[in-house]
Amino acid sequence: MKKKTVASLALLSGMAVGFASIYAIDLACKKDSKQKSKPKPYMNDYLPWLQEQHFDEFEITSNDGLKLKAKFLKAKEDTNKVLIAIHGYRSYNFREYAYYIKFYHDLGFNILLPDNRAHGESEGKYIGFGWLDRLDCIDWIYKMKDYFNKDLQIVLHGISMGSATVLMASGEDLPNDVKCIISDCGFTSVLDEMKHELKRHSRIPPALILPTATLLSKKRVGYSFKEASTIDQVKKSSTPTLFIHGDQDNFVPTYMVYDLYNACSAEKDLLIVEGAKHAESFIVNQELCQKTIIEFMNNYVNDETTL
Repeated sequence: MKKKTVASLALLSGMAVGFASIYAIDLACKKDSKQKSKPKPYMNDYLPWLQEQHFDEFEITSNDGLKLKAKFLKAKEDTNKVLIAIHGYRSYNFREYAYYIKFYHDLGFNILLPDNRAHGESEGKYIGFGWLDRLDCIDWIYKMKDYFNKDLQIVLHGISMGSATVLMASGEDLPNDVKCIISDCGFTSVLDEMKHELKRHSRIPPALILPTATLLSKKRVGYSFKEASTIDQVKKSSTPTLFIHGDQDNFVPTYMVYDLYNACSAEKDLLIVEGAKHAESFIVNQELCQKTIIEFMNNYVNDETTL
């Protein structure tokens, strides 16, 4: 075969991998304007109570100029306890936290429910996969500090990508107001999660597409997949963290929570819920999750509450 032909084939092959990588990036990260997250079945059990509550609308501007929105539910009594609840991938605040809102409200918390960038009512073209969202989460923390204008006891709770968000935020310099983190089914890194999903749903070997996708990701979506490591962030964390994961999770495989737990340098605890798939731990064993969360928070948040 002539050198010119070989070079042409190599060029075409490289272009094909490049286009496939861009397609993969957009498929995973680009906001789908037509997509509407369907309500989860169990939401119906909580809708009557939610509809009776008054939620205020909050807004911040991200460091890259996006308007980000949140719902806010004030506590029944004056308190310095604040929950910031971060939802997961292609979800939105009420959909993810319908069953948790009343739980935390009954515990006396003010509750902030942001819509992540490129989700819900917030602006954004590309999903942050926790890495960009970690900075947005910190902005929401300071929004609460400004709003209340006093020392706070803030609990960060994240589910799935929201879990990765709060864990990634834990590796940054957080204010002392943040007392602990509840992390439910977070992934170890963006690359690890993409590799896992490619193996599950695609015939394309991850080793063929991910290196190029990673090179292109910084310019395409504003962050490098390689730098977006939850593991590296929890190694720097000093915020007490409760890790929760279902033992039947196939979307974010259960082994990831053990890696995160072992890497975390802060005080920590671990709850594995038997029979729970992805983001279903609270649904499968509500009593156990509530009891574990309360016992954990009581170590760091004043005004103890019991079931």
